[in-house]
Amino acid sequence: MKKGAIIGIVIAVLAVAITISGYFIFSKDDLESAIIEFEDGDFQEAIIRLNRLARTADYETGEKIYYYRCKAINGLATRLEDKYADELTEIARESKNTEDFRETKKDIEERLAGINKKIEGDLTLVPAMKKSRIVPRGSFYDEFAARYRGSSLIEDLQFEGIQNMGKTDPEKLVPAMINFYTKYPNTDYLSSMVRILFDGLQNGSLTATGNEEILWEMICAYVKRYPTSPETGKLHTCVGENVNMRNSPGVDGKLVGKITKDEILLQLEKSMDTSQVGDVRDYWYRVASLKGPRGWIFGKFLKPVDLSLIKESTPEEEKWTMDEQFAEWGDSHTPVNWIHVPGSNKEGINFSMKGSKKIAEINSTRGSATGLFSRYNATRAFSIMARARFTGGEAVTIFAFVPGSEAFYVRLTPNHVEVSGRTIPFATTDWHDYTLTSEDGRYARLIIDGENVSSRIEPVKSTDFITHGVYCLYSSKDENSKSEMEFIKAR
Repeated sequence: MKKGAIIGIVIAVLAVAITISGYFIFSKDDLESAIIEFEDGDFQEAIIRLNRLARTADYETGEKIYYYRCKAINGLATRLEDKYADELTEIARESKNTEDFRETKKDIEERLAGINKKIEGDLTLVPAMKKSRIVPRGSFYDEFAARYRGSSLIEDLQFEGIQNMGKTDPEKLVPAMINFYTKYPNTDYLSSMVRILFDGLQNGSLTATGNEEILWEMICAYVKRYPTSPETGKLHTCVGENVNMRNSPGVDGKLVGKITKDEILLQLEKSMDTSQVGDVRDYWYRVASLKGPRGWIFGKFLKPVDLSLIKESTPEEEKWTMDEQFAEWGDSHTPVNWIHVPGSNKEGINFSMKGSKKIAEINSTRGSATGLFSRYNATRAFSIMARARFTGGEAVTIFAFVPGSEAFYVRLTPNHVEVSGRTIPFATTDWHDYTLTSEDGRYARLIIDGENVSSRIEPVKSTDFITHGVYCLYSSKDENSKSEMEFIKAR
């Protein structure tokens, strides 16, 4: 047999073998490549790769594949909306009777049909009043939910659906939010939900009429969890009976409604100057009612929501099994219940006083590692929260958790947060609450000040964090670090 024929047969056999066992040969690398493409914004290529992998993946790997398909098609829809922003404005529903509307609509639909053919997707054009939208119909999500009914990732995807609904079907948003909150009362997306609600009340796209009780329950849960948040400071109650709401600040403003006593109001803005009304001098406040009306009310009739009443009417908070406030120190470099990382520089850890509190500090230089360690053990489901800020140097790991052979960590640099290798732009020099939480120990979610900023975080192999437990205020021997921590909690 000729040499060329033999080579052809070998290539053909290998092609068949790769086709049959492609999952075993290429699955891991291809999946990692697809995730990298997704994170880099190459959504179309990521979906094409994920579609191919989904055909041969086992059940556990498939969960990850189907999840990223959902995330990628949502990202692709947003990318296309940005790309065709002018065209989508041109085909707003308010101009639907024009020839330009019909021609541009046809052009966009043809482009989407071509993209859908490549990705086996269901992107569609949804005409809206000011600017039309491009959204997926939901087949990727339906496939995921049908196959992985008990997946902890469904909550993440459902919340993403709520975010999209706010742009496409605002009239359905409040019922969707209520259903979501009822299903996930302890959701980490509570902060985001309240912000969506407040934004809708502010711009007039939402009304809570008929749903005030459950939405107020959701707001109360948020206020209890984040009592110092900006949103909490905007909540007021009306202290007068049938108070006039006007279309502009001042008694000359046109009457647009009446507000009843004890009605909950959201402050939208405040007048530049005070006014004298009767014997009272105060600001005018532009407010929104949960029932929908928006307008200006004289400050005399507003009272900040009494947080103590909310706290009394809500269940007791879940206890933390570790609640380190750094109140007790064995010496000036070692908090009680902590040890220094073996071989590290003890003098790099100190504390300062902030009122009556002791603030733990790291001030390390190159040449030796610095850090604290506690042999804390948690179940596969865990939450770790620390209040900290970056104050100088190159980088600092504010905490790391090692539940098994790999580690989750949160690391700060001057302008970024790095979580287990994933980098997020963020101003770290201010005080923030950083929470890393996981329901199964396989994947975690990073929450900053109540806002979910990154999901589906996997642990990584580390030469710095290898012993089971919690590390905090850690700096390697190759970097200098300055940071402060008010507390660290775990459960």
